[in-house]
Amino acid sequence: MPDDEIPNPEPSYTFIGTSPTAELLEIARIHHKEAKQLQERALAAEAENRPEEAKLLKDISKTRLQTALDFEKAARGEGGDPIVTDILSDQEDISKNYVPHESKYTVKLTAEEQDALEHLAEYTAPPPPSAFAKAVAWFSGKKH
Repeated sequence: MPDDEIPNPEPSYTFIGTSPTAELLEIARIHHKEAKQLQERALAAEAENRPEEAKLLKDISKTRLQTALDFEKAARGEGGDPIVTDILSDQEDISKNYVPHESKYTVKLTAEEQDALEHLAEYTAPPPPSAFAKAVAWFSGKKH
């Protein structure tokens, strides 16, 4: 099919030239629609005796509905941006549940190597100046 024969349907929604309130309400409408579809699929799963799938779909539907309500609140100016709020809450959850673990790439040192590492400054210190270096420094006016 040549490119000029491909139908060019109008987009189902657009945010160009709309207000932030209208954008938030449009996003809320989309989430409401998704929540309704998920609820219908949950009822169908229950009717077909798939309780685990039905429970999962209901839980996702509740989350979508809550997100839609958050966007509606933001559109009314009663709250912050729900996307930012969601990201921040996810970061808080991650930081609360973070447990540092030993990496498989961690270097394990023996007692001898650990001792050498603690005294590394002693091993890498420059040697004291020789008598010749002291004499050159004295003649050039530099004190050592």
